Amino acid sequence: MVKVFKNESGRTQVLSSYNRILEMWSIDFQEHDVKSKYGTTYCITSGSRGNPPLLLFHGVGDNSAVMWVLNIKELSRHFYCISVDTIGGPGKSIPNENYKKNSFNQTDWINEIVEHFNIENFNIAGVSNGAYMAYNYTTVNSERVNKVVCMEGGMVTKPIKTMIQTLLLMFPEILIPTHQNMLKIMKKLSSPNSDIFDKYPSIVEHLVLLMKNHNQQAMFVHKLEKYDKEKGAAIRNKLYFLIAEHRINIRKDFINILDSDGFRYKVIPNAGHGINHEQPDIINNEIIRFLKK
Repeated sequence: MVKVFKNESGRTQVLSSYNRILEMWSIDFQEHDVKSKYGTTYCITSGSRGNPPLLLFHGVGDNSAVMWVLNIKELSRHFYCISVDTIGGPGKSIPNENYKKNSFNQTDWINEIVEHFNIENFNIAGVSNGAYMAYNYTTVNSERVNKVVCMEGGMVTKPIKTMIQTLLLMFPEILIPTHQNMLKIMKKLSSPNSDIFDKYPSIVEHLVLLMKNHNQQAMFVHKLEKYDKEKGAAIRNKLYFLIAEHRINIRKDFINILDSDGFRYKVIPNAGHGINHEQPDIINNEIIRFLKK
């Protein structure tokens, strides 16, 4: 069975910190353990059930608690939010023996979540790998999805090149994963104007804890589908991309596709890869405006 954390001690630290981050949500929420053929998927619901449903997907090294901590209060005023801990990610979801590369199907897994909550049509928002998941799911099940907001990600064009670029950003600090080096990596990925390090130290500490303790190989089970122009064109009108200004030069291939294939997008000033943490008010407004338009 796939190990999500490097060791049990790290898992205990992360989950304890997870609960402290949840206390920062400052809203009513419900926790759910959704059983599926791939294991147990932990989800958090918030907002009125009468509001339009909104699935929320986090990035590779994140979890729902920390990903949406600065957004969930406002989003829950407008939507019935279902925040999903990606199976294989450093959260509370627990994979079983069926969670392996030759049998795991990401779309089927998401459908099991959707069926559990008995929702027919819904919106999706995701950050980084969560944006890819939102995009890819919509190419397969467009009839179920109303609108999608992809932040700092979406379609994948050159997965190996993207991975190498990310690793180079983390080099050389990633070779010695001390607390200080993990902090340096986060600052590289963040806008120089970001106030998250001073304003929200507990969020930063949790993210550092995840970087040190998550076994990222657990996410390799999720296969990446390369961008198909025809599939993208079929769902173009459902999509809206939010791109961080910081280090936008390494996203040239992605921006070129958005431009040449006519996708709607907006570049967010003074934001880095943690776009919804660094500019939460702007991101909340953009999500709400697009999904409710």
